[in-house]
Amino acid sequence: MKKLSLTQKILEKNYVIFIISILISIGIWMYMSVNSTNDTTVTVSNIPIQMELSDSAKELGLQVFTGDQTMASVTVTGNRATLGQVTESDLTVTASANSVSTTGNYTLPVSAAKTNPSSNFQISNSTPSSINVVVDYFKENSFSIQDGVVFNVKEGYYGSTSMAYNQITISGPQTEVMKIKKVVARANVSGELTESVDVNAEIVLFDENDNELPKKLLTMSFDTIVVNINVLPEKTVPLKPVFINKPSGLEITEDMIKLEPSEILIAGPADALDNVKYVNIEAIDFSTLKNEKATFDALSIEVIDSCKNISNTSTATVTLDLSSMVVKQFDVETFVVDGLSSEYKSEVTSKSVTVTVVGPKSEVEAMTADQITAVIDTKDAKGKVGSVQMPVSFKFSSATSCWAYGKYMANLTIFEE
Repeated sequence: MKKLSLTQKILEKNYVIFIISILISIGIWMYMSVNSTNDTTVTVSNIPIQMELSDSAKELGLQVFTGDQTMASVTVTGNRATLGQVTESDLTVTASANSVSTTGNYTLPVSAAKTNPSSNFQISNSTPSSINVVVDYFKENSFSIQDGVVFNVKEGYYGSTSMAYNQITISGPQTEVMKIKKVVARANVSGELTESVDVNAEIVLFDENDNELPKKLLTMSFDTIVVNINVLPEKTVPLKPVFINKPSGLEITEDMIKLEPSEILIAGPADALDNVKYVNIEAIDFSTLKNEKATFDALSIEVIDSCKNISNTSTATVTLDLSSMVVKQFDVETFVVDGLSSEYKSEVTSKSVTVTVVGPKSEVEAMTADQITAVIDTKDAKGKVGSVQMPVSFKFSSATSCWAYGKYMANLTIFEE
């Protein structure tokens, strides 16, 4: 057998040949990449467009507003190795407004240049070739946000909205900011709600004619806002009149009183609604009532804090007919002092007080002056000594349906023990 040379032995091993081929190919490619004279192109994107405004325009307070047109793309030519190192920082894109000296809308030419003029590549194209801008004074205003959330609740439920913020700050070209007359948080919620939810509402701007305004030139403190839709069960409850200084034995029958409205619709947590049987209205003082028909307008409706009145009124009207009662005056000479602390004594210096008594005919006609006691209330004396004047109320020993009409005072002397 013929003996093989060393070279022949190496060539007979295929895998060695394969590795040698790969190494040769890489070397050829690297040589061609570095020394090739054939140019290629690369496009560099997201290059900020710089705005050049003249010094005189800046001194006047003018600014350039571009909206969202702030980035450019530039195509460069050169050898592969050089272009592989080119980034946004190697290029400068400028929109020149040096000739602009007044407010208005302008179309500015856009040009691209190498940041380092000696860089070994060439600029062949840039996009955009021009840019539309607004030159104006800067303006910033705050606006109230109106609720524009549309939603539906299931029958038997009530929904109301509240926003995370009630004000928004908007800035931009003076001309555009001055067009804004209304700011609305707008959203549409599908379905019928039975529980509270939060929704993200879009901030929408409107002019004086309710036309929607574009926002691209404006800067807002936020673009969306969280709106809470508070959904609560509702309940219809009767109104209940409240009286002070009303005699305990006097019954107010249906023919004596009229309420308008007689009931209201309220909403609140289910457990709170279960405990609400009626809603009070502002109290009426019997000491102001005589034997006549009286109407009290705009009495406030007093809903408990955990619930809310969702009717179309917050007040009620009460008509009280006491024309069946009679009136008689009595000179009362019996006095008692109430509310005086133990370290003080008193002496009533008033000899009598004339009181107007109102009540059913049977009780008033049977009443005598000695059945009436004048009670002097000293709880507001607050350590006073000497001659003072204090309010008086009356007790009737033989009548439970009568009351004293008017306000009364009595004189007494207070002294220390």
